[in-house]
Amino acid sequence: MALLKPHSAPFALGALSVAGVLALTACGGGGGSSEEAAPEAPAVEVDEELAALVPADVAEAGSVRIGVEASYPPGEYLDADGETVLGFNVDLLNAALGKLGLEAEWEPTAFDSIIIGVDTGTYDLGSSSFTITEERMEQVNMVSYFSSGTQWFAQTGNPQDVDPDNACGMRIAVQSDTTHDVDIEARSEACVEAGEDAITIQKFENQPLATETVVSGVNDASLADMPTSAYALEQTGEGVLEFIGEQYDAAPYGILAHKENEELAEAVAAAFDAIIEDGTYTEILGEWGVEAGVLESAEVNPEL
Repeated sequence: MALLKPHSAPFALGALSVAGVLALTACGGGGGSSEEAAPEAPAVEVDEELAALVPADVAEAGSVRIGVEASYPPGEYLDADGETVLGFNVDLLNAALGKLGLEAEWEPTAFDSIIIGVDTGTYDLGSSSFTITEERMEQVNMVSYFSSGTQWFAQTGNPQDVDPDNACGMRIAVQSDTTHDVDIEARSEACVEAGEDAITIQKFENQPLATETVVSGVNDASLADMPTSAYALEQTGEGVLEFIGEQYDAAPYGILAHKENEELAEAVAAAFDAIIEDGTYTEILGEWGVEAGVLESAEVNPEL
């Protein structure tokens, strides 16, 4: 289990909602608390051989537009200025693009609009803690670069005795249009088929909002990617939340590229391999405390 590097001192939960705490601590601002900046991204030099792999139109532009849902710390979130996107996924892709001689233009948007945006050409790439799935690979190319599983959490002591393997009748919060959304819907359907009560599922636009309802007791538990669940425990403070069970269904994250632009996807994969080889990759993961998700190599549309 990776321990995440704190970005600020804990906030008093009585002064702010948990969603506010997570948002403010993620962006490193507010509250007048002492703060620790996000890790500084390492400098990366252009690799001319790799840069030659970039499609001509992208190379000529010199930059790529990246769709991101910037409210999923520590993967991707907004800085105090409300514009700059930070996170370990951001640092990783910035470093890979640096090898290709490309600048990243991060464009925050809704999570469920990113695949559509890549497909329609609004974005050149998508990066937002996307778990690679067969369904998604039918829509876009996906470049693997990190691995994460699902982790449930509840209030400390698990007062409602939630069991992820038997959550029938429980109240569960989840971010909509994620793999966790699909996961909990399937579990609820299994409950009904077994003659048990369905799971009461409350869906939110982002994970901090879902987390807030667990802390307040409106919902009994939530589930998210392991780094995000660990971040929620860290930022809400000691004794507020705890993990339930173990991480499961570990799968790679993927960078999205247009289905017909495999050339760009292959260039991004080669760039990730380059930062893996030169140590930049493990340096970034170590700075963010998420080295447990390391992959040995990147791959376009990997077999699952």
